[in-house]
Amino acid sequence: MDVWQELIILLEGVPLTLSISIVSFLIGIVVGLPFAFIRVYEKEIGFVVDAYEKIFRGIPEIVLLLLFYFGLGPYFPSTFGNAFFTAAFVLGLRSGANQSQIYRGAIRGVGDEQMIAGMSIGLSKWRAIWHIMIPQVFTFSTSGLGSEYALLIKDSAYVYVIGGLAELMKRAIELKYSAADVVTPFVISALLYILLTFPIAFWLDRWGNRRKKKIGL
Repeated sequence: MDVWQELIILLEGVPLTLSISIVSFLIGIVVGLPFAFIRVYEKEIGFVVDAYEKIFRGIPEIVLLLLFYFGLGPYFPSTFGNAFFTAAFVLGLRSGANQSQIYRGAIRGVGDEQMIAGMSIGLSKWRAIWHIMIPQVFTFSTSGLGSEYALLIKDSAYVYVIGGLAELMKRAIELKYSAADVVTPFVISALLYILLTFPIAFWLDRWGNRRKKKIGL
């Protein structure tokens, strides 16, 4: 098997790698954004978010994947028995813990003055957060979110441990045996991961900087 054949086989795993990464990233937003505001504005229950962050940032992804898929999968086959769902869910929870810290830094960057101004004109705390804070928090967060998305693409390589998903790393490992080549599949995979991560992180960083200049931040 020549290099071009190996490249084609590896490229077939890219859509699944991207799908896992995108779904995980969206789960991370859904979890991380409200948790960040809870840590800042609802300090009475902030310890719950703090515990969540410590757990999911402290346990390696590979351990979480094995725990959810093989530990919970037999008891919840319709959810954690599904390899794609488990992969996206676990990486999403891990991303939520990371994103929560990114958003928390952005909230501090925006400052409390605009929250106070919003509430002074009659907005409730959470309406002020929704209409005033969140748009600016996303703008402040773009650089960190770009790095987080790149990290998710790289972390998707751990998914091979639960099997059932022919993403990029799984295909590289299969090629290692079928093509009797222990070097080329992983070199090509490394280059593909770079191509998948760098442009997105770079674009988000540039977009965020342009957006900040546009709104005067």
